[in-house]
Order: sequence, then structure tokens, then C-alpha cells
Amino acid sequence: MLLSKVLLTLAWVVYEVHAASLRVVDISTLGQDPQTVNRLNGESFQQDALVTFNGYQYAAFYVDDANNASVRHPSLARRALLGQSTAWESFSFMDYNQTDDDGHDVISLGISHGDGTLHIGFDQHDNNLNYRVSQSGVATKPDETAWAPSLFGPILNYLPGLENLDKSVYFINITYPRFLSIPAVAQQHAEGADLVLELRVGRSGLGDDWLYKYIPNKGWTQIGRYLEGVNNNAYINGIDFDFRGHLQVTWTYRDYVDDTGQDVAVEAGPNGPENNHDMIFAFSTDLGETWLNNWNQTVANMTAQQPIVPVSAGITIFSIPKYGGILNQEAQTIDGEGRIHVLNRENTTGTERWYHYWRSTTSHWTRTPLPLAPELVSANNVTGTPTVIGKRGKLVAPPNSRHNSLLAILPSNAPNSSAISILRSTAAGHFRDWEAVWEAPSGCGWEPLFDRYRLDTSAGGDGVLSLFLVNGTTIEVLDLELVDV
Repeated sequence: MLLSKVLLTLAWVVYEVHAASLRVVDISTLGQDPQTVNRLNGESFQQDALVTFNGYQYAAFYVDDANNASVRHPSLARRALLGQSTAWESFSFMDYNQTDDDGHDVISLGISHGDGTLHIGFDQHDNNLNYRVSQSGVATKPDETAWAPSLFGPILNYLPGLENLDKSVYFINITYPRFLSIPAVAQQHAEGADLVLELRVGRSGLGDDWLYKYIPNKGWTQIGRYLEGVNNNAYINGIDFDFRGHLQVTWTYRDYVDDTGQDVAVEAGPNGPENNHDMIFAFSTDLGETWLNNWNQTVANMTAQQPIVPVSAGITIFSIPKYGGILNQEAQTIDGEGRIHVLNRENTTGTERWYHYWRSTTSHWTRTPLPLAPELVSANNVTGTPTVIGKRGKLVAPPNSRHNSLLAILPSNAPNSSAISILRSTAAGHFRDWEAVWEAPSGCGWEPLFDRYRLDTSAGGDGVLSLFLVNGTTIEVLDLELVDV
């Protein structure tokens, strides 16, 4: 409980200093984090590790096998957010051994609100699809459902409903599965679907991104290949809906470098982040069927099998050269006015800095570095620490913020540091008025994640910001109340 006391104490000090702040209301442990060289829990591209629906919060993570530290098991946990019993219940899938020490192999979790099924994609890095789905009603009737692995069917290498697709074409060389609930405002184009799956088919530098949608009680249908790599691949910062139901995506490209015959490391190699370049944007008004550039010009059509390609007109917002320091898959979010915000980093001025890129309501883009000391007062000096391949942060736009605030959740990139800071800026300040509103000197050993659904009261959440943190030895969930944010 030492970490809990440190966090609570520090949060109280910050509360006294700032009118807008975050207050710790709970901290809980999901399990022991496997001591692999490459982290399997808490990667920036996990969408999502924490999901709230119908009064329950769910978590997806790996734990070590009790008898063999070289084996991990996918695990799921849930807890009621109200009532007398709010402790986590958890189980592990003992019928699956995860053995690759590979930080790509995360677990991503999605929930169908319509039929109450839980969906997971896991242990994916250029291999056949690993997918499991629960029985119906698990999430819609949680009080009537005993929490156990028997709720789930077998591991599938295809998506139910798409058995007719050639698995050797569509469900091979899979990486980065991401789930996203389809909001009510987007239902006119959903054809009854309530969940989106995005994934990459192909390898680093040679891959395409595909979209699928899930129809409750029926199964998956294919939307199409919306991003085609041409001697490169897109690394998306996320995929999000805005208040109009438009799907917005930003990404960077990584060019291919031939590594035939080379002994390529799992996490690096000649196709590494030094080959990343540019900041790209596109959006869809019809759930991914067609895609538009910044000036509302059509650049892709799934019916015509015409994906976005690197030379598509008007998609490159900022030209950032290779070796320019931009990292893949850092963060994006969309605020209540429909403005998309991107967090990434550059060394284009000679020093690696975190940058904030955002699109105004009139489609104008702004690009500014996060401020350094002494302009920013930070106990962790967090903005002075980013490195080329350091821990990635997250952006959060609190849906109920009366200030139209934007939060940047930044893990320190300083050597041997597990410090974490949360900065805040506002629309009135043109998102340049950054200040630290909550900081802790330790507790974030890897990349922070958050529960987008618990934060959104319009989607049934309670407005609490839940963070998924790996502190070096354990996997924890830190719950923060937003005070005048």
C-alpha cells in the first residue's frame, strides 16, 4: 500500500496548488506483471485494456504461469463500480500459453452492447488471428453471470460470420487488433453493428489496415481495406468517433527496408522508427465506407476497393522527414467540439520534444511543442525527458469539461524513472496554456492507458478517469476524480 499512500499524498499537494486538479479515489491491483524484457501489458496501441459498460469495468492483461516463468496466460478481470462488492474478479485462460517475449503481443478488449459479448484479440505479431468471443449476455447481465473462462468459446483464426473469407489472405500476419464501440450517433451507417475492429495485415514496412464491424447476435462483416501500404505501412495513433459519428484516424508511415537474410530483433531491426515519417489524417462520415481528406475530398471508397495510399491527395498534414524523431502509435483523442488532437514527438529542431498537433473546427491544423521548464512547472520535468523510443503518452479530452480541457498523460522518459505527470490545456488558451495538474514520482513503469468509456457519462460512465498502469512489478488501476477540469 506504499504506492497508494505516495499517490494520495502527492495528489493532495497538487490539489492545494491548482484550481483544476485530479484526486486519487482508488487504486487496485490486477496481478503481477510478467518480468519479460519487452512489456506485454501497457502498450500504447492496446485499444483497449480497460473497458466500462453497464456498471462494470473490465480489464485485459497477461500474468505468468504459476510454474513456468517463460509462459504467460491471457487474463480477464471485472468489477462492479457500485454496490457492496467492488473487488476485481479475475481468471486466466490456462488453455493458451503465450511464450514470445514480444511487446507487440498485447491483449485488446471490446464489448458488444447489443448482445453482451466480450471480444479479445491477443498475442499478435505477424501471425494468424487469435480471437475469442464470449457467450451472449455476459456484459448485459453481469450479476447473473459467474465469471469464468468457460464463458468463452475456443480460440478462432477467423472472425465468426466471415467463414467464407480466405484465412490465408485476410487473417494471416495480423498485428495490432483494436476495438471501438460504435456510438448511437453513428448508427445510421452501422447497419445494426455496434463494434469496430481495426487491424494490420502484413509486417512492419509492408502492411495494410483493415476494418470490420460486429452485428450483435449475427457476427462480423467486412468494411474493407482502408489503408494500403506501398513499400511502407501506416502506424495509426488510434481510431475514434467524434460527436457527429465521424470516424477519425491519424498516422505516420514507415518505409520498408529489405532485411532478407538478416537476424532481425523482435522489437527493432532495419525497419525501426527511424524510418517513420509525416503526420497524416483522414476521416469517414459513413463508418469507414468512404474516406475524406482534410478538405473533404474523397480519397478512398471501400465499395470500389480503393483504399487510401501514401500519395492520396491532401492526407499529409505535416511533413516530417525520416530520422525526424516521430514515433509510431503514440496518441490521439477527439474533444467535444470534434477537434482531433495528436500527441507525438520530433527532433526536427535538434532536440527530441513532445509535440501537440490539433485540427480546429474550421479544419486548420496547429503544431506546437509542449513547453519546457521554466515555462512549465513540473516536479518531474516531464517535458524535458522524451527520447526517440521512450515510453509513449496518452491524450484525454474529458467529455464533461466546462473548460474544454485537454489532458496529456506523460510517462517520464528519464533513465530509470517511473514518474508520471498529467498536464492540462484549454481551448480558451488555444491549447498552449499547459500546466501540471497531477504528478507522481513513481508508479508508471511502462506506457499508461485509460478507460475511455468510464470517463464518458453520456455513454454510461461515471466520469472517473481510470488509468491502467504497470509499476514495474504489478498491474494496477488508478482511479482519478477530475476536479474542475
